[in-house]
Amino acid sequence: MKDLLGREVKDLSNELWWGVPRSQIEWYPTVDYSKCVGCGICFITCAGKKVFDWDVEKNRPVVARPYNCMVGCTTCATLCPVGAISFPSKDFIKKLVKENKLIQKAKEIIEEAVKKQKEGE
Repeated sequence: MKDLLGREVKDLSNELWWGVPRSQIEWYPTVDYSKCVGCGICFITCAGKKVFDWDVEKNRPVVARPYNCMVGCTTCATLCPVGAISFPSKDFIKKLVKENKLIQKAKEIIEEAVKKQKEGE
């Protein structure tokens, strides 16, 4: 499957994020169409995950693959010139980090990588 720009599109909703099925994490953009001017920056910029499709008839982005969005990413909202894109709050992410013990998991991953590097020297 390809998008309007001819880019390959994959459904990533069944992928895991830190061991949690991505489809269980409601982190994705919401477009306020009363503000959206149809510039396309969000659609073009989200090239890696391809969260958006383009509605040719209405000349605006559509969040077609919400669970393709990288948890914590807000690039499209940051770049939107009219503030038409929003995400859940930072508290949502902080809760995910705490509930899934991500700080400890991240430390363990780094410690293991450092150990392997030192052993290889």
